[in-house]
Amino acid sequence: MKPNYTAALVIGGVTGLVMALALFTFFAASGAVPSLGVELDGSDVIPTFSAAASATWMIVILSGLVGGTVIAIMTRVVARVIEPEGKSVSLGVIASLGAVVAPTVAMVVFPLGITVLGSVSEGSAIIGVADFVILAAVTGLLAGGSVAWISYILARPSTPANDPELQTA
Repeated sequence: MKPNYTAALVIGGVTGLVMALALFTFFAASGAVPSLGVELDGSDVIPTFSAAASATWMIVILSGLVGGTVIAIMTRVVARVIEPEGKSVSLGVIASLGAVVAPTVAMVVFPLGITVLGSVSEGSAIIGVADFVILAAVTGLLAGGSVAWISYILARPSTPANDPELQTA
């Protein structure tokens, strides 16, 4: 069976999206983002997260580390189930890759999103709750997709097909 790298990218992206929302919900509920406030915009009241920027970045890194490692391991396991005797990179390499790539992508996307959708002032990252959910989803989508795609390439490298026309030259 030929490897389908596009499917790995899409499935990894959706998994990353769901995992990012679940991890950020867990961290927010456990008190890692302790400050929920409101911002008045004319007559509208907008609920906002207002946490120390350093704590927010640590949550992003920790979520990327956990989520990326889990997605990378799941990708390798699925690749081994599909093709048990195929060549593959070791689980340690793929798990390490997930633990590095996802936090890196998350730390590129998330602070940029905070800057665009919210603000960072006096050491606090302030963003609306709805914007926060959208930003977490986009970050998870990009990080999960990139980790699953790279992991699947390493877990099921493409092999040259036997082409009879090329062999009879």
